[in-house]
Amino acid sequence: MGSLPNLAPLTPRIAGRFDVILVGCTERLLMTPAFRARAHQISRTARLIAVVPMPTPDAGAQAASLGFAGLVARDVSPRALERTIAAAIRGESAFPRSVLDGLVQMVSRLAGPRPAGGKPALTPRQGQIVELIAQGATDREIATALRISQSTAHKHVQNALRRLNAKTRSQLVASAREPVFPGSFGH
Repeated sequence: MGSLPNLAPLTPRIAGRFDVILVGCTERLLMTPAFRARAHQISRTARLIAVVPMPTPDAGAQAASLGFAGLVARDVSPRALERTIAAAIRGESAFPRSVLDGLVQMVSRLAGPRPAGGKPALTPRQGQIVELIAQGATDREIATALRISQSTAHKHVQNALRRLNAKTRSQLVASAREPVFPGSFGH
């Protein structure tokens, strides 16, 4: 195990000789371009554990994105530090539960409500529009069938195209009808 005040004197070759390297850093340092480049390079050959003043989900996300095997608070107990080091040596990720819980919450908020397929869902009205398009309906025919103006029908079509990132009405229908699990149902 090694402990360094910074990564500057460390080469990937030297780093590979250690089981684990504890790296004292701050959340701000984890985001600096020079540190990120160096840490990413070193993490390819060595298991790094970030030692930060206070572990946060943001610090955890930054450390994980750089390939760090773990993250601990600067004032962690010796026993907890031992467990973190042992987990990293075994090839496991060793991040505090509070950090992982925070990361899951962050990802959930960023993802927003999406169906299992990962695409944004169409509104119920857009779903009706897509079904009519699949039957070959024009904007005028959609407007008549749904008792809305032709310009409103056109607006719904445009919004559905944008939502599913489709360029044509055919792509819209195909994208809306993709199975939830790609590769299933013979596709």
